Amino acid sequence: MVKHLLIIETTPTVNWYRILAGMHILGEEVHVEQAQYSEISVTAYSDMGCVCVLAPARQPLEGTPQNTERTINPDFLFVRSVTRALEGQDSRNILYAFMFSGLPSVNSLESIYCCLERPIVYGELLKSHKKLGDRFPLIPQTLYPNFRSMIITPEYPLVAKVGHAHAGYGKIKLHDHHQFEDFRSVCALSPAYVSAEPFIDWDYDIRVQKIGNHYRAFHRRNPNWKGNVGSSIIEDAPMTPEYQLWVDEAATYFGGLDICAVDALHRKSDDKCFILEVNDTAIGLVHKYEPEDYQHMRELIETRMTAYFSAPRQQVPPQPTAGPATAVAAAQNTADVPAPPPGPAPAAADPATAGRKKLACSIA
Repeated sequence: MVKHLLIIETTPTVNWYRILAGMHILGEEVHVEQAQYSEISVTAYSDMGCVCVLAPARQPLEGTPQNTERTINPDFLFVRSVTRALEGQDSRNILYAFMFSGLPSVNSLESIYCCLERPIVYGELLKSHKKLGDRFPLIPQTLYPNFRSMIITPEYPLVAKVGHAHAGYGKIKLHDHHQFEDFRSVCALSPAYVSAEPFIDWDYDIRVQKIGNHYRAFHRRNPNWKGNVGSSIIEDAPMTPEYQLWVDEAATYFGGLDICAVDALHRKSDDKCFILEVNDTAIGLVHKYEPEDYQHMRELIETRMTAYFSAPRQQVPPQPTAGPATAVAAAQNTADVPAPPPGPAPAAADPATAGRKKLACSIA
């Protein structure tokens, strides 16, 4: 038997065929296929699972089958790609097909779905702040569902962020209400929500990452007010109890994030930190640690696949098809329970309502 593992990787030069070479789960070989979201065509069936057709890669990895079209019925997923990005890339429908099929994944598909939008993630961060107080120093934020609600703002200067975008995109620094009104007029052309938060005059930002049970922390310095734009100096930072608390708390969100990172800012004037956001399964890695971190990811995949495929599967018993009498007889055959006494004769149908069907609707 073979287990089929599909890797969704946004960086075409990362070779998961090599990283996961020789992997076996419970004595069974793991067959690896790797593709970007844009190369995947999928159909999900309730009785057959998920069938994926992978188009040839634009930059196929040497010595791999990426130069040909492949068809795979995956047993497990490893997602190392954002589901929505710039230039119209929106792969949510593919994510929905995977969720429809109930595929196990790292990170879980449910957590990837919940991390699609900033307000949902911030809502979890806010719960943590209310629970932990100053030990979880979350930056205050205002959410505007549309441009009409953009009236009351935080103190200036402020940073406004449009929609779901990350990596410095859709973000602007505003110094007064005149700039805010101009920005608001632009937002009127977009259906996206907008968030606003006070601008922090920071001297370095903080990245605390967690891959399985492995932790790293970094400080990043950048002359740009957007710390993730342009050239940066990245330094290793000690994994303090404070940093570990932040990332361990974030790792509990949405049923658990096996891979995640917390981003924060440090303000030099008063030595305070402000947590900005949590990134999930597609976190960027520091170049010098990439080989080690990829091995941590391999170990994580092995752990999660072993746990999933060794767990007992619940068998769904066949359902009776001949109505209530058959169900009663089946119960009598499997347990020594006397048949219930016959009930009263059914009332005669009202001619005024005869032929009508009763409809019941439950809304989850």
